[in-house]
Amino acid sequence: MNKNFLAFCILTTLGSTASIYAQRDNRHEKDVVNIVNDDKTDTSKVEQSFKDNAPKTPNDNGLPRFALVGKDGQFYIGIGAQFLGEGIFDWGDQMPAALNFTPSSLTAHEAGNGASTRFAWQSSSIYFNFLSMPETSNRLGVFFKAKFTGGNNSFHVSHVYGKYRGLTIGYTNSSFTDGAAQPMTIDSEGPNGMASLSLFTVYWQQPFGRGFSGALGIDAPSASLTYDNVLTQINQRVPAIPLYLQYAWDGGRSHVRLSGIYRPLQYHNVKTASNHTMSGGGVQLSGMARIAGSPLSVQYDAVYGSGIGNYLQDDNGLGLDAVPILEADKMKVVKSMGLTAGLGYIFSPKVTANLTYSHLSNWLPSGADVSADTYRYGDYAVANILYTFNKFIAAGIEYDYGYRRAIDNTGLHCNRLQAQMSVTF
Repeated sequence: MNKNFLAFCILTTLGSTASIYAQRDNRHEKDVVNIVNDDKTDTSKVEQSFKDNAPKTPNDNGLPRFALVGKDGQFYIGIGAQFLGEGIFDWGDQMPAALNFTPSSLTAHEAGNGASTRFAWQSSSIYFNFLSMPETSNRLGVFFKAKFTGGNNSFHVSHVYGKYRGLTIGYTNSSFTDGAAQPMTIDSEGPNGMASLSLFTVYWQQPFGRGFSGALGIDAPSASLTYDNVLTQINQRVPAIPLYLQYAWDGGRSHVRLSGIYRPLQYHNVKTASNHTMSGGGVQLSGMARIAGSPLSVQYDAVYGSGIGNYLQDDNGLGLDAVPILEADKMKVVKSMGLTAGLGYIFSPKVTANLTYSHLSNWLPSGADVSADTYRYGDYAVANILYTFNKFIAAGIEYDYGYRRAIDNTGLHCNRLQAQMSVTF
């Protein structure tokens, strides 16, 4: 028999036996892991262990479809991959990236270039999910994921971390990021007002009982400041300190979280040959909940603070943690606010839909010395519908709208229609 035909038959058989609970949104995925070397191990325990070890953002898959289980369940190993292919049509002003829909990056379209058709696949990924002694208090977890978003479509590590007894250490999302509260989008970046930043971090999570848990962390020093000829960049010395308190119910499918962060920022004054430190910080209320056990769910995130621009999705890298003050030879932190609300509805085990709105505002201090096109506020709206064929293959279509307003009141907007095919192993 032709080997290619045999492989096709195997995959087709596997797909036809996939659980009806498979969903493109990994928060709802269930019964998608196959144990290939052991038919006695409880598959649901293996799957839940992989979920607990993986990132919590809904479109950041870390749940492999095949797993190896060690003797007496001493370890679980899953090596997975996900292909994400998108066809994208934009109209309005120019969105530079086909991969991420980022309102703050909008530029005015040139004559004759009010629309474009592009394709993207770079958010496709490979990942490694490993747990040792998974059913004991000494459980050790390691997770690695890389996408093709580096220069010239090379690998870019998005997560690499280890977990032990509530301690997480490595490169991943800050614990100030509530990934599970992020609405599901085909757009790989997600809502512009969400708190979202990946960096080297260490945090300690502990359950307190009766649904309560908390975390305290240290984030690697980082800063995104606007400099001038007098106020210049220096190495950051002091790490940020995020923490949160969370209450979960409905078997962990719903939660509310109150977070805070303290963030020192340093810069150098050339005139006085001195270094200076500013204090930044913020608070966040986030969560998700099913509505009275119905197929309808809500996700929400509200974050406000000063000097935390780099922690917000749309402000990342824009120099909006702090800005120089005209003729004062000093910097002041920028106040920022992000608001996000999402609705998800499960029409059937195979069909889900999501509706999301997000807003981000920046308030510059009086006398700020910045360019006229500095990002003042932006809006982001998404509507999508996703169809799961089986545990391996899913597809979806999404409409995205983005708006950008600068401090000189110049406004830009863009519309995007994109279709996606995903293949997960």
